[in-house]
Amino acid sequence: MVAENAVPIKTHSEIRVEPDYTIDNHPDLDILIIPGAPFRAVQSIIKNKKIKDWIIKHKNIEYICSVCSGAIILGETGLLNGKKATTHHLALKVLQENYPDIQVVSEGKVIQDSNLITSGGVSSGINMGLYLVEKTIGKTASERTATTIEFEYTLH
Repeated sequence: MVAENAVPIKTHSEIRVEPDYTIDNHPDLDILIIPGAPFRAVQSIIKNKKIKDWIIKHKNIEYICSVCSGAIILGETGLLNGKKATTHHLALKVLQENYPDIQVVSEGKVIQDSNLITSGGVSSGINMGLYLVEKTIGKTASERTATTIEFEYTLH
């Protein structure tokens, strides 16, 4: 996990998460996943120029992904402009109204446009994870993983 600084993070559900790296000292990235959060936390992040610039700096890595309302953070960077994207059903309107250059898709759990992958609500992040497994190491691995975790893998 990479965070702005090394200070432990307390989630909205009171879970304490300790970052492994900061945005100033992490190893090279192949995949960046931007998690969702309650709107108050998302609003705080989209005002943070350092984090937005850091995401933009990584625009050419293999995949930049978002789960749930993380699409709003990704939208704020401008990287989704002219691209298809999705988010949690309760955030679709916010994404479309605030970022009119994004083609917001309400159908589908996982939407890929170039190296950008967005997913719907929280459980759609599992679909996105399995999609990434399929894209990076193959369909057999993705199917085996879905079976192992007893998850029905669908993109729509």
